[in-house]
Amino acid sequence: MNIIYSRLFEVSVLHDYFREGIAREVRLSPTLETMELLKKGRMLLRETPSGIVVLYRAKMDLASPEVLLNPPIEFNFFIQSTNPTQFFAVTRLSKGLRTYQAGDFLAFANSPAAASSDPQNPEKIELEIWDGVRSKTFSSRIKLDPIPSKVIFQVKNSSGEKIPSGLDASGTLLPLDLELTPDDKGEVLLKIDLKGKKEGQYSLILRNESDTEDLWKRDYFLTQDNGINAAIGVLKINYISGPDHLYGPRENYALDFKRKATKWTYIIVSQNKKIDLGSAQLSIRDKGNPPDSPYATYNFQQIGDAPNADFKVNNSETVIFKSQDPIPFFENPKLNLELRRKPGNRVLFANLPNPSRSGAIKVSPGEEISEIYVFI
Repeated sequence: MNIIYSRLFEVSVLHDYFREGIAREVRLSPTLETMELLKKGRMLLRETPSGIVVLYRAKMDLASPEVLLNPPIEFNFFIQSTNPTQFFAVTRLSKGLRTYQAGDFLAFANSPAAASSDPQNPEKIELEIWDGVRSKTFSSRIKLDPIPSKVIFQVKNSSGEKIPSGLDASGTLLPLDLELTPDDKGEVLLKIDLKGKKEGQYSLILRNESDTEDLWKRDYFLTQDNGINAAIGVLKINYISGPDHLYGPRENYALDFKRKATKWTYIIVSQNKKIDLGSAQLSIRDKGNPPDSPYATYNFQQIGDAPNADFKVNNSETVIFKSQDPIPFFENPKLNLELRRKPGNRVLFANLPNPSRSGAIKVSPGEEISEIYVFI
């Protein structure tokens, strides 16, 4: 008997930091609940050069499933990186005015109405930033300022429906609008027990006593899966009753990460004190880029005097140059940045180093800065 599998959906993980455009150091791994769902639906998950593909066991007509799953259903995949330090350093991660911070959690969810059956034009799934990941059962103390006399505690699922946060001591479901009183330290104790609920996004909300405004709100991914410890985010592929694409034409999705760009700041340090920074007239010249490079040609402006009056390194004098425009991170280094000395038009460095792909980025008002130290 022949066993036939048809493709349900395929996900590509893209990143323009890499030359081929594929996020080589990022992989998708199903959660335990999703692994059970795949098993129940006689489905297979296979890795591809650019991501994953999910297949279902089909009948002889190549379309009808042997085991029929009925929507709504959702598949959750942990997003994992083999080099998370570099990933966060070179990847632009923001949603509106919010930029990813340590402790946040990346989240992607498809839009069933925007599903694409064109592999050349996949549905680009937009980034959301959640406040973290928690177990389905946990407690937390929240301090509000100013301290209210009472608050209303609400839990909402990913559909925005209010659900009980757990059971009381007698086993009865807690109210959807649970009144809580801060303790003598002004802290509100939140207890969550959602065992038996599906893993996924849940919103925890503290509202004022009259239930007219939010005092505190967090969006968490709740799961019992220990695999979350190695994850930087989660991808949800969900199917709903309308539009119902389950077992229809193969769907194509893409996570499309974009590289970060920073202003490069070179701190030239006169370590051996053989060069008089006051008379050397140092400058940085960009001689251009190889073909098919994402780099432009950049101008560097000297910051402060030469030597700089405000900044020394190990008691050595410095000259500081900053690019006037942000420079993108890319797998291939930026070449042809020359450090020149004007008397004699001498080239001290033909290819200045690029910033570390896993180094710290300084955030100043309105700009991100990568610092590179060059010792002469």
